[in-house]
Amino acid sequence: MYLGQLYEKWIKWKGEEKFIYGSTLYKIPTPEFVVLYNGTANKPEKETLKLSDAFKAPVDEDLRFLQLKVPVYNINVGMNEGLFRSSGKLRQYSEFIAKVRELNKLYDDYTQAVKEAVNHCIANDILAEFLREQGGKIVSILTAEYDVEIAKRVYGDERAEDKAIEIAKNMIADGEPVEKIMRYTGLNREDVEGLQI
Repeated sequence: MYLGQLYEKWIKWKGEEKFIYGSTLYKIPTPEFVVLYNGTANKPEKETLKLSDAFKAPVDEDLRFLQLKVPVYNINVGMNEGLFRSSGKLRQYSEFIAKVRELNKLYDDYTQAVKEAVNHCIANDILAEFLREQGGKIVSILTAEYDVEIAKRVYGDERAEDKAIEIAKNMIADGEPVEKIMRYTGLNREDVEGLQI
């Protein structure tokens, strides 16, 4: 969706209606996709995500289907040193996020932890200029996007779903019927049948 929006902006910028309405194949900028991961789960320095992994049903590799492979770089402190050597700002961003996490363990209030991290980083010349200019906005963005209670609930739901899938796979391996698997795991028929392939 985001890529479509970017191309739409590019077409408008070019002022070329023929891109939309014409039948000629026009060359468009080559997209490059990269994900910078800074979450808390244990992830490798680099991995590849495939869009097809999110499809409900498995795909036949011989058939034509939309596939997107995206490199994911772990930008947590201590990971991808080569990447950090080429981008000091990225290293500093990683240090800022690490400081937010460290202070979040000390404070009950996430907003306070973010404010303290901003102050610490300014004092230690970590994204200092940016945080001096945008610190208030950064606090608003980080605290608006992150709700501790919602995050805990979602994490718990994900763990429960992962456990249900693990149980379902074991039951499938034991030859249990779909209805029984659904009853014991809470998974729907489509999910269970998708695991059987």
